[in-house]
Amino acid sequence: MKKRTMMAWAVTALVAAGPAARAVAQESGPTLTLEQTLQMARKRNRSVIAERAKLAQAQASVEQGWAALFPTVSAQGKYTHNNASAEFGFPPTPATATAPAMPASSFLIQPKDQLDGSINATAPLIVPAAYPALEAVKAGARAADANFQVSEAQVLLSVAQLYYAAAVSDEVQVARRSNVQVAQATLKNAQVRLSAGSVTKVDVDRAELALVRAQQAERDALYGREKTYRALGTLIQQPLPYQVVTPNLPAEMHDERDLDRALQLRPEFRALEEGLKSSIETARANGWRWAPGLSGFGLARKFNYDSFTQKRYAWALGLQLDWVLFDGGNRDAARHLADAQADETAARADLLRDSIRDDLADGRRNLETKQQGLSVAERSVELAKEALELVRVQYQAGTVTQVDLLQAQDALVASQESLAQAHYDVAAADLTLRHAAGTFPGP
Repeated sequence: MKKRTMMAWAVTALVAAGPAARAVAQESGPTLTLEQTLQMARKRNRSVIAERAKLAQAQASVEQGWAALFPTVSAQGKYTHNNASAEFGFPPTPATATAPAMPASSFLIQPKDQLDGSINATAPLIVPAAYPALEAVKAGARAADANFQVSEAQVLLSVAQLYYAAAVSDEVQVARRSNVQVAQATLKNAQVRLSAGSVTKVDVDRAELALVRAQQAERDALYGREKTYRALGTLIQQPLPYQVVTPNLPAEMHDERDLDRALQLRPEFRALEEGLKSSIETARANGWRWAPGLSGFGLARKFNYDSFTQKRYAWALGLQLDWVLFDGGNRDAARHLADAQADETAARADLLRDSIRDDLADGRRNLETKQQGLSVAERSVELAKEALELVRVQYQAGTVTQVDLLQAQDALVASQESLAQAHYDVAAADLTLRHAAGTFPGP
């Protein structure tokens, strides 16, 4: 009866380590869902932070593009200490038949302490090249925003994959820990039966060898789990310890008919579209650089000495026409370069369209295959449990050897680890398909 109780306890402990075991109780810390983990990555991941700063640089270029269409105003104040002052004097003049009498006067042209103040303003009135250039900059900023979303999506995809890998590592460690408990119980059972004389020392040695191997496998699983959790923590800037929870995500199916929707959602395609617009507008801007530009200017000055108008202020308004008639071919070269870049971007957009179509077809097929593999793995675990229970009964009856029992135990652990890997394969395939369809990571 004691032998049967010990063996039954061992089998129960191993069977309990099924696919539903998702957490390891040895560590404390916050429990993170996948959604929480992705939000933390958006806020804390260093690569995302760097890409966000890069996006801010691109958006600042739009402000520079507007500067070409706004007036510029500058002011200047100046103090000059001259070594000597200069002044012209005019004697009084008597009245004549044609002019009245003029008293004596002086004309200061250079004071010893000279003060000058001026305000200059220039406003572009007609600048044909500036408008398409501004549109090119805006399109470039939108392309930078799409590229930021591409980089962020890649980081979040890596985070999600590591999240599922961490969940699988929990599952594997639970299975291997339970295997250690079973191996310990098997060893005790063999030692008891050896004392009773019903088995030989070889059976005890086999059971001890199985325990040593199970303990090493548990250490390997613990190292793999810590490594995975550490890598995930680095991506989301979350110190250990913490725990992940695997959600049961519904498989989202997509096929070639979803291509148009995927092209609208994929930021890579939007980046190429905006890059194409930027190149087209850049080519237009360089073409319009052949046209003249018209601008207005204004000047106001104030000083503490006399001008030739005998006034201590001056102002002026005017128009200025600028027309570069020949620049060595720079405008045409820049336009040709922009046209070539537009052709390249259009070709890359066509290539991406074909790639997304293939990724959708391959991803759907891969997900279906992994789902079938998951069903096989689940059935394998059920069969391994049944086989272990049957071998246990036969072993107690003396119709099979201890080797058969150990092999049945190993087969159950291997099937449970295969089931854990199948869980990850399905989750990874689902992530890959949703990424190809543009629905991951979502808003």
